[in-house]
Amino acid sequence: MAHDDIIRAFYTARSTSDTKALRALLTPDVRWHEPGDEDYSGTHEGRETVLKLLEDLHQATNGTFTLRPTGFLTTDEHVVAKIRWSATRGETHVAGNEIAIYRITEGKIAEAWFHVDGYDPDALSEVFALR
Repeated sequence: MAHDDIIRAFYTARSTSDTKALRALLTPDVRWHEPGDEDYSGTHEGRETVLKLLEDLHQATNGTFTLRPTGFLTTDEHVVAKIRWSATRGETHVAGNEIAIYRITEGKIAEAWFHVDGYDPDALSEVFALR
């Protein structure tokens, strides 16, 4: 599978909460780097840890968290995806743009970095609070 197809499959699996497909797309020792000062910020290591994080973010937003890829750049080892995202919690809505950089190893996501822009930081904190 082409690297960008791996990432497309990843976003499709996230949109349908397909944990089995997500698990198959991540290496066992995946490293996941979330920016900022939120509850979930920092480096998450291991497939099960990352899957739990993704589920926690989904649950925190009552399933409203959407990620829409709008473009891809690929190299032999990386995929850069431009993402438009949004989520709602209660009466608070937040949306923004993201650049996601994925390192692909043997057809699976081995590492990911995220860089966000164009969002309200207070709304982000309220919508994605895991506490």
